[in-house]
Amino acid sequence: MESNSKPVVVGVGDKQPTALRFALREAHRRAVEVRVVHSAGVPIELAAGHVTAEFVDDLREAGQKVLDHARHFIEQEVTPVRVAYELTTAPPIAALEAQSREASVVVVGADDIRWPDRLFGGAVASHVALHASCPVIVVPERAYPTPLSGGVVIALDGETPASGPLQFAFEQARANGHVLHVLHAIEPGTSPTDCESIRANIGVVLAGWSHAYPDVRVLQNFPIDDVEEACRRATEYSELVVVGRPHGHTLPFTIARPLAAGVIKHAHCPVAVVPADYHVA
Repeated sequence: MESNSKPVVVGVGDKQPTALRFALREAHRRAVEVRVVHSAGVPIELAAGHVTAEFVDDLREAGQKVLDHARHFIEQEVTPVRVAYELTTAPPIAALEAQSREASVVVVGADDIRWPDRLFGGAVASHVALHASCPVIVVPERAYPTPLSGGVVIALDGETPASGPLQFAFEQARANGHVLHVLHAIEPGTSPTDCESIRANIGVVLAGWSHAYPDVRVLQNFPIDDVEEACRRATEYSELVVVGRPHGHTLPFTIARPLAAGVIKHAHCPVAVVPADYHVA
């Protein structure tokens, strides 16, 4: 259990029980509060137009109904965590980015789940996942979910320590009793010598982590495949896929901006996008 007391923030649009349930479990694991947030704000591109007071009031009324539905769902769950509800008038992306500055993690539904009346149906999850101040877990809703038992997967490039994503992945694997699968896709056509070098680099990256987390079983996987396709396929059987977030003008982790967005868009399981400097005190 972690000492960080920052809440787990879950941004909800319309009915998103999978995201809510995931946030409750994560908050219970961390022994912190869940903050359920819904945006009834008007996007900037619409605010510049002719938005009437009646329209804004309608948005707030619809937003309150979303929160009421979330409250009703959570009250049926048995996870014993504190829950707070917040209706904000900030636009969805701005609201979640602001919340991320005081959250331990932000949970949000995938972008195929639209906000009220599809008004806020842009790439909210993808944008927040790549710009938030804390890890963001994007949770897809599935009408007929099948059990996922493939443990936790983390994608590494073998070139940098990526300590933040690694810590997050090891935490998740340990907390849930899962195997941690370390994935590095080797591009087709890579020479045998370079393949061996890649495997050696991954070993260097992982050095010390098994000592810090001796109860986590680690398996390494080096498929000959396109990296984006390998990550997408991993979401078909995994319970969580962890990818890193690029910062500034460098790429400290294998998942560059377009790739992270692609994995999120097509994922079958929750995907955590984690800053390179993530750390739990």
